[in-house]
Amino acid sequence: MESAIENGCIFVMDGLILPPTLRFAGQPYSDGWRLLNSLKSNDIDLRARDCGWNFMFLAERMRCTVIGFGRTWSLRKAMNKLLAIAREDAFNSVEVTEISTRRFLGMHWVSVGAHSRSLQKSNQIKAFAARHRDLAMAQRVPGAERR
Repeated sequence: MESAIENGCIFVMDGLILPPTLRFAGQPYSDGWRLLNSLKSNDIDLRARDCGWNFMFLAERMRCTVIGFGRTWSLRKAMNKLLAIAREDAFNSVEVTEISTRRFLGMHWVSVGAHSRSLQKSNQIKAFAARHRDLAMAQRVPGAERR
């Protein structure tokens, strides 16, 4: 699974209520996140605009560096930390923009850069409280069709 993570990969929160044209197939990755390996941000943005939604991009880059004994373990650990940051900031998507790896004395050094994204109806990024409320509502509506 980790070999599928590369620059441009998109992660979307599981359980979001989305219009039918914005339901994406992907593989579960980590604690409520899904990796969309076959779609890039341009594809998602075009589909979102076709149904009146937006795929917002936050310019501030998140970065996480992990040192460990295996490249796979280090990459997963760094991604989990970045996904946790996005969840805390109430964003429902993450785009990986940079992955660099080095090896020294048997230790793997992995640095991942990513940007928070938001798949939403509005064309403006809302304040934290509004994003947090909308995300909680989008994931907890009983009986709603989810993807």
